Amino acid sequence: EFELWEKVTRTTGMVLLRPVGYHEMLRLNMGSRLLLTDSGGLQGESSVLGTPCIVLRWNTEWTVTLAEQGGTCQLAGNDVNRIRQAYEKAIQTPRKPSVPDYWDGRTAERCLEAILKASI
Repeated sequence: EFELWEKVTRTTGMVLLRPVGYHEMLRLNMGSRLLLTDSGGLQGESSVLGTPCIVLRWNTEWTVTLAEQGGTCQLAGNDVNRIRQAYEKAIQTPRKPSVPDYWDGRTAERCLEAILKASI
């Protein structure tokens, strides 16, 4: 009815994709200037890779990925003006990878230490 698909697919520099596998998604993320998503998973990867990300939701379970927490994501919901503002901010921001606290690959070690400490 709104011919959105046709309008968006004619937009230069924008690619819409059907779902892809994890490795392909990482490759695309690394080569992207900006992501627009409603996916929680992409928020984490975009922050670690430094790709600016506009989250098309009003909330997120991944608050550590938000720009105000040091990540690369901005919440914009479905408000066109907020999306536009987030876009303008994102394209002006240099890529900066951000690995949130505790995303250091040592979770199992910390869990084991906590279990052993609690068992004593």
